[in-house]
Amino acid sequence: MESSDPGITGTMLTNCLKDLIHSGIVHREQYNEVPPRVEYSLTESGKELVPLIESMVMWGQKNMTVGVKEQEM
Repeated sequence: MESSDPGITGTMLTNCLKDLIHSGIVHREQYNEVPPRVEYSLTESGKELVPLIESMVMWGQKNMTVGVKEQEM
C-alpha cells in the first residue's frame, strides 16, 4: 500500500493501520499466497464513523474558506 501523500512514510502508515486495527476500526485479512497479499477493510464500527468524518471534512472545507477570506481583509 502506497500513500498518496509524500509526507507520510511507510512506517507512519503501518503504525496508523496497526492502531486502527487495534481499535477495531479496520480489519486486516492476510492471504497466504505468492506474492503475499493483504487486504484492509472497515469494520462495522469503522463504517459508523464514515458520516462523522464526512461531516468534519465538510465543516473544515467551509471554515477554511471563511478563514482565508477573513485573512485577506
